[in-house]
Amino acid sequence: MAIKQTIEKKLIKFGKSNSPTFVAMSIAAAKGIFRPAFTMADKKENYETRRYAAIREGLTELIAIPVYYLSGVASNHISEKLAVPKNFLKKDIYKKYSSGDSSEEVLEAVERAKLLAQKNLPKMKVTTSFIGVGLSALIFIPLICSMSIKPIMHKIQKKNEKVSDVQKLGLNTLAVKNPSSKTAFNAVYSQNAYGMKVGGL
Repeated sequence: MAIKQTIEKKLIKFGKSNSPTFVAMSIAAAKGIFRPAFTMADKKENYETRRYAAIREGLTELIAIPVYYLSGVASNHISEKLAVPKNFLKKDIYKKYSSGDSSEEVLEAVERAKLLAQKNLPKMKVTTSFIGVGLSALIFIPLICSMSIKPIMHKIQKKNEKVSDVQKLGLNTLAVKNPSSKTAFNAVYSQNAYGMKVGGL
Protein backbone atom coordinates (compact mmCIF):
# COMPACT_ATOMS: atom_id res chain seq x y z
CA MET A 1 0.00 0.00 0.00
CA ALA A 2 2.89 2.36 0.84
CA ILE A 3 4.45 1.74 -2.59
CA LYS A 4 1.17 2.60 -4.29
CA GLN A 5 0.88 5.88 -2.36
CA THR A 6 4.51 6.77 -3.14
CA ILE A 7 3.99 6.17 -6.87
CA GLU A 8 0.77 8.18 -6.75
CA LYS A 9 2.52 11.13 -5.04
CA LYS A 10 5.39 11.01 -7.54
CA LEU A 11 3.00 11.01 -10.50
CA ILE A 12 0.94 13.88 -9.05
CA LYS A 13 4.11 15.91 -8.41
CA PHE A 14 5.38 15.15 -11.92
CA GLY A 15 2.05 16.21 -13.42
CA LYS A 16 1.91 19.45 -11.44
CA SER A 17 5.48 20.47 -12.19
CA ASN A 18 5.34 19.88 -15.93
CA SER A 19 3.45 21.84 -18.57
CA PRO A 20 1.47 20.42 -21.51
CA THR A 21 4.43 21.46 -23.69
CA PHE A 22 6.79 19.09 -21.86
CA VAL A 23 4.23 16.27 -22.04
CA ALA A 24 3.72 16.81 -25.79
CA MET A 25 7.49 16.86 -26.39
CA SER A 26 7.90 13.63 -24.39
CA ILE A 27 5.18 11.90 -26.39
CA ALA A 28 6.71 13.12 -29.67
CA ALA A 29 10.14 11.82 -28.62
CA ALA A 30 8.71 8.41 -27.67
CA LYS A 31 6.81 8.20 -30.96
CA GLY A 32 9.92 9.24 -32.87
CA ILE A 33 11.81 6.29 -31.37
CA PHE A 34 9.26 3.50 -31.13
CA ARG A 35 7.05 4.02 -34.21
CA PRO A 36 9.92 3.69 -36.73
CA ALA A 37 11.25 0.72 -34.73
CA PHE A 38 7.87 -1.06 -34.83
CA THR A 39 7.46 -0.20 -38.51
CA MET A 40 10.85 -1.73 -39.39
CA ALA A 41 10.01 -4.80 -37.28
CA ASP A 42 6.95 -5.59 -39.43
CA LYS A 43 8.35 -8.29 -41.71
CA LYS A 44 5.08 -8.62 -43.64
CA GLU A 45 5.76 -5.39 -45.54
CA ASN A 46 8.38 -4.85 -48.22
CA TYR A 47 11.72 -3.51 -46.89
CA GLU A 48 11.64 -0.32 -48.98
CA THR A 49 8.04 0.38 -47.90
CA ARG A 50 8.97 -0.10 -44.25
CA ARG A 51 12.06 2.06 -44.62
CA TYR A 52 10.12 4.86 -46.32
CA ALA A 53 7.39 4.81 -43.63
CA ALA A 54 9.93 4.69 -40.78
CA ILE A 55 11.91 7.66 -42.13
CA ARG A 56 8.71 9.65 -42.65
CA GLU A 57 7.47 8.90 -39.12
CA GLY A 58 10.85 9.77 -37.61
CA LEU A 59 11.05 13.07 -39.51
CA THR A 60 7.52 14.01 -38.45
CA GLU A 61 8.33 13.65 -34.75
CA LEU A 62 11.73 15.29 -35.23
CA ILE A 63 9.91 18.35 -36.57
CA ALA A 64 7.23 18.18 -33.85
CA ILE A 65 9.64 18.40 -30.88
CA PRO A 66 11.13 21.88 -31.64
CA VAL A 67 7.71 23.18 -32.71
CA TYR A 68 6.23 22.15 -29.34
CA TYR A 69 9.22 23.69 -27.56
CA LEU A 70 8.82 27.01 -29.37
CA SER A 71 5.09 27.00 -28.64
CA GLY A 72 5.96 26.62 -24.94
CA VAL A 73 8.39 29.55 -25.07
CA ALA A 74 5.77 31.69 -26.82
CA SER A 75 3.01 30.67 -24.37
CA ASN A 76 5.18 31.56 -21.35
CA HIS A 77 5.97 34.95 -22.87
CA ILE A 78 2.28 35.64 -23.53
CA SER A 79 1.33 34.56 -19.99
CA GLU A 80 3.89 36.90 -18.44
CA LYS A 81 2.55 39.76 -20.56
CA LEU A 82 -1.03 39.01 -19.47
CA ALA A 83 -0.34 38.35 -15.77
CA VAL A 84 0.29 41.97 -14.83
CA PRO A 85 -1.52 44.04 -12.16
CA LYS A 86 -3.10 46.26 -14.83
CA ASN A 87 -5.27 43.37 -16.03
CA PHE A 88 -6.55 42.74 -12.49
CA LEU A 89 -7.51 46.34 -11.78
CA LYS A 90 -10.74 48.14 -12.57
CA LYS A 91 -10.34 50.75 -15.30
CA ASP A 92 -11.16 53.70 -13.07
CA ILE A 93 -8.71 52.54 -10.37
CA TYR A 94 -5.98 52.00 -12.98
CA LYS A 95 -6.57 55.51 -14.37
CA LYS A 96 -6.25 56.97 -10.88
CA TYR A 97 -3.08 54.99 -10.24
CA SER A 98 -1.61 56.03 -13.60
CA SER A 99 -2.36 59.68 -12.90
CA GLY A 100 -0.39 59.49 -9.64
CA ASP A 101 -3.22 58.95 -7.16
CA SER A 102 -1.64 57.46 -4.02
CA SER A 103 -4.73 57.22 -1.88
CA GLU A 104 -5.15 54.24 0.45
CA GLU A 105 -7.98 52.80 -1.67
CA VAL A 106 -5.90 52.86 -4.86
CA LEU A 107 -2.77 51.45 -3.22
CA GLU A 108 -4.71 48.59 -1.64
CA ALA A 109 -6.32 47.77 -5.00
CA VAL A 110 -2.89 47.75 -6.67
CA GLU A 111 -1.46 45.41 -4.01
CA ARG A 112 -4.41 43.03 -4.45
CA ALA A 113 -3.90 43.15 -8.21
CA LYS A 114 -0.21 42.26 -7.81
CA LEU A 115 -1.08 39.28 -5.62
CA LEU A 116 -3.73 38.11 -8.08
CA ALA A 117 -1.31 38.44 -11.00
CA GLN A 118 1.32 36.42 -9.15
CA LYS A 119 -1.20 33.78 -8.09
CA ASN A 120 -2.75 33.38 -11.54
CA LEU A 121 0.51 33.32 -13.53
CA PRO A 122 1.06 29.51 -13.18
CA LYS A 123 -2.55 28.81 -14.20
CA MET A 124 -2.25 31.13 -17.17
CA LYS A 125 0.99 29.43 -18.23
CA VAL A 126 -0.72 26.02 -18.22
CA THR A 127 -3.69 27.36 -20.18
CA THR A 128 -1.63 29.17 -22.83
CA SER A 129 0.73 26.18 -23.06
CA PHE A 130 -2.23 23.88 -23.71
CA ILE A 131 -3.50 26.24 -26.41
CA GLY A 132 0.00 26.35 -27.93
CA VAL A 133 0.22 22.55 -28.02
CA GLY A 134 -3.22 22.35 -29.65
CA LEU A 135 -2.37 24.92 -32.32
CA SER A 136 0.97 23.22 -32.98
CA ALA A 137 -0.62 19.79 -33.41
CA LEU A 138 -3.52 21.03 -35.55
CA ILE A 139 -1.85 23.70 -37.71
CA PHE A 140 1.88 24.31 -37.44
CA ILE A 141 3.28 20.77 -37.38
CA PRO A 142 1.16 19.50 -40.34
CA LEU A 143 2.01 22.68 -42.28
CA ILE A 144 5.77 22.40 -41.70
CA CYS A 145 5.73 18.65 -42.39
CA SER A 146 3.89 19.11 -45.69
CA MET A 147 6.41 21.77 -46.74
CA SER A 148 9.59 19.96 -45.69
CA ILE A 149 9.08 16.17 -45.61
CA LYS A 150 7.98 15.78 -49.23
CA PRO A 151 11.20 17.33 -50.69
CA ILE A 152 13.34 15.32 -48.25
CA MET A 153 11.63 12.05 -49.13
CA HIS A 154 11.91 12.91 -52.84
CA LYS A 155 15.69 13.35 -52.47
CA ILE A 156 15.99 10.04 -50.59
CA GLN A 157 13.95 8.28 -53.28
CA LYS A 158 16.14 9.74 -56.06
CA LYS A 159 19.26 8.65 -54.15
CA ASN A 160 17.88 5.11 -53.84
CA GLU A 161 17.10 5.07 -57.57
CA LYS A 162 20.70 6.09 -58.35
CA VAL A 163 22.03 3.30 -56.11
CA SER A 164 19.71 0.84 -57.82
CA ASP A 165 20.92 2.00 -61.27
CA VAL A 166 24.55 1.56 -60.17
CA GLN A 167 23.78 -1.97 -58.95
CA LYS A 168 22.13 -2.83 -62.27
CA LEU A 169 25.10 -1.39 -64.14
CA GLY A 170 27.39 -3.58 -62.03
CA LEU A 171 25.38 -6.70 -62.93
CA ASN A 172 25.49 -5.83 -66.63
CA THR A 173 29.27 -5.28 -66.46
CA LEU A 174 29.64 -8.64 -64.72
CA ALA A 175 27.60 -10.27 -67.46
CA VAL A 176 29.86 -8.81 -70.19
CA LYS A 177 33.08 -9.80 -68.42
CA ASN A 178 31.91 -13.30 -67.41
CA PRO A 179 29.39 -14.46 -70.01
CA SER A 180 29.90 -18.10 -69.04
CA SER A 181 28.97 -17.65 -65.37
CA LYS A 182 25.48 -18.52 -64.17
CA THR A 183 25.10 -15.19 -62.33
CA ALA A 184 26.04 -13.27 -65.44
CA PHE A 185 23.61 -15.28 -67.54
CA ASN A 186 20.77 -14.59 -65.07
CA ALA A 187 21.67 -10.88 -64.97
CA VAL A 188 21.64 -10.55 -68.75
CA TYR A 189 18.50 -12.62 -69.10
CA SER A 190 16.66 -10.64 -66.44
CA GLN A 191 17.56 -7.38 -68.21
CA ASN A 192 16.61 -8.62 -71.69
CA ALA A 193 13.62 -10.88 -71.12
CA TYR A 194 10.89 -10.47 -73.74
CA GLY A 195 7.42 -11.97 -73.78
CA MET A 196 6.17 -13.82 -76.85
CA LYS A 197 3.77 -11.71 -78.94
CA VAL A 198 1.35 -13.21 -81.45
CA GLY A 199 2.21 -11.77 -84.84
CA GLY A 200 5.20 -9.88 -83.42
CA LEU A 201 8.45 -9.47 -85.30
